[in-house]
Amino acid sequence: MKIAVLVAGIRFDSQRRILRGITERAAEDGANVYIFTCDSWSYSTTYHNKGETAIFDLPDYGDYDGIILHGDTISDSEAVKNMIRSIRKSGVPCVSLNVKHEGMFYLGMENANGITKIVNHLVKVHGAKRLAFISGPKGNADATGRLKAFKSAMAENKLSVPREYIYYGDYHPESGKAAVIKFSESKLEFPDAIVAANDEMAVGAFYELEQRGYEVPGNILLTGYDYAISGRNHYPQITSVERPEIELGRRAYDMLKDFIAGKTIEEGDLLCTPVFSESCGCEKRDREDSTEIRRRYVKERIHLTTYSEIVKSSSVNFTGAMTFENILEKIRKYVEMMEIEEFYLCMCVVNEYYGEEPFPKVGVKGGTPNMTGYAPEICVPIVYRDGCFSQHGRFSSKELLPREYTKDAYGRYYTVIPIHYQERSYGYCVLGNSRLMMDSELFHIFIMNINNALENLRKQNMLNAMVERLNRMWVYDTLTGIFNRAGFFKFAPNIIDEALRKGNDLFVFFLDLDGLKVVNDKYGHDEGDAFIKAMADVLSRVHRHGELLMRYGGDEFVVLAQGYSREDAENYIKKVREGIAEYNRISEHPYTLEASMGYSIMAPVENLDLEAFIETADQEMYKDKNEKKRKKLEAEKMKENRP
Repeated sequence: MKIAVLVAGIRFDSQRRILRGITERAAEDGANVYIFTCDSWSYSTTYHNKGETAIFDLPDYGDYDGIILHGDTISDSEAVKNMIRSIRKSGVPCVSLNVKHEGMFYLGMENANGITKIVNHLVKVHGAKRLAFISGPKGNADATGRLKAFKSAMAENKLSVPREYIYYGDYHPESGKAAVIKFSESKLEFPDAIVAANDEMAVGAFYELEQRGYEVPGNILLTGYDYAISGRNHYPQITSVERPEIELGRRAYDMLKDFIAGKTIEEGDLLCTPVFSESCGCEKRDREDSTEIRRRYVKERIHLTTYSEIVKSSSVNFTGAMTFENILEKIRKYVEMMEIEEFYLCMCVVNEYYGEEPFPKVGVKGGTPNMTGYAPEICVPIVYRDGCFSQHGRFSSKELLPREYTKDAYGRYYTVIPIHYQERSYGYCVLGNSRLMMDSELFHIFIMNINNALENLRKQNMLNAMVERLNRMWVYDTLTGIFNRAGFFKFAPNIIDEALRKGNDLFVFFLDLDGLKVVNDKYGHDEGDAFIKAMADVLSRVHRHGELLMRYGGDEFVVLAQGYSREDAENYIKKVREGIAEYNRISEHPYTLEASMGYSIMAPVENLDLEAFIETADQEMYKDKNEKKRKKLEAEKMKENRP
């Protein structure tokens, strides 16, 4: 069986425990679990959230036997709507956790029992009268349920809930601090108890209270929710609500398995129970063995030291990476230092490339303003399996990973994480049988370092391309693509120096179009531009290595070369005339391409006046032009004198 799990914020204790229940049950069955995850929170920018939640557009849901959706962890409501639409379209059975959606099985954890009992406990056992509430985000199902239960319990105890006593946070510790600041700045008397919608915010509130001189539980009572590690191991231990999250994960998996087997499905809510402890004035619960606490502390310190060094070092090294291959080389170095069984860096295949490097450039596909979402094709420049690195070429993004890497998988879980900068999706990485993304905040920062490195490289390449375009605009004529005067006089000294060094003569050729004014007046300036460009194309085809070709003025062209004899010069002019004749032979224009030409040859000298040298060829050109005019007048007179 192949299961997709859609969830955000998997470093939170609640999500980690749910995933533990799912993956443990799946491993018992030999089923494979694909966890698509991101960090989508209300405080993030819209562009960042788009890049994060794009990961949920990646899977082909029809390729899975079942789906578990924990949409309440994802703050982007539009992304959740799109996911629900895609899941329904796939027809694959789905269990929705904590939120009811039509056409999906529902399994949740109720919020009323724990909150109600905590409020009753604070009021009836500890005598609290002024209770404030730190809620989760507006629109979040759990947050809404807990706030509703709080208000209801307060009403049952005949206590009011002023608006100033409610703060909407985002489940992070900083929200707890901000809530205490808001309560202290209110004109109302400071609360004698604070109920937080999770333990993280309760811990944040504790330290802000301590900073302001309040003792917990001496001056104020404090409670949380979720019975998280941060609250259980805190001093004082946080009064909380224990939720059966591991059981929820197991039951969600079993529901899919039973449905596929044709069994009856039982939906509903699991009961949550309060755990009264030190932060509300009760005795500590669940006292852990001090030896185990010390062992865990040392283990966490080792992890923190190792990964903080990786994060700091990678931040510096990635910033200095000048090519895509440099970035890949550095990622390989750090992946090898981590405890990872399998690691796949999967990159979007787009139309632009990094020079001669073997893998496609990641960035903007030609002409599109951004790369929100994933390209149809993916390549894997880094594959890490069995302690060895390799790579894989193109495959369809809907496959997620090349089938050769997953065909023998049994009882494994894969964590799929977006690689992006703001809304621009570069690709994704996949961890095989690794809890790094769940257990380590620092691994998430490592992924962000990769994101920033790719974006810096993209911007660097864009800047280099822009500089190149500006350089071309400075030295090249925009109409014809050959050198303009600036470009000609920048590189001409190289030819003069070579002539001096070799003792060769210099050759300058001057060409002026005949009839440009007539073309402009009769057919318009667009045709006039085409007339000029046609002449530039002829000269470019005649051009050989070592010659310098320039558009000297509106309809004038100059060629500079060294090592030409008189015979070489005459042959050059002959080739130009042949090129003009060939153009006129195949051209469908109502006019013919014509030009007057002249050249000059001289020995090079130091500090050569190049403009004067060009002028000598210009004078020769005018001789050619005047001779044409003379012949034309004679022909017209002869025509008039015919009987």
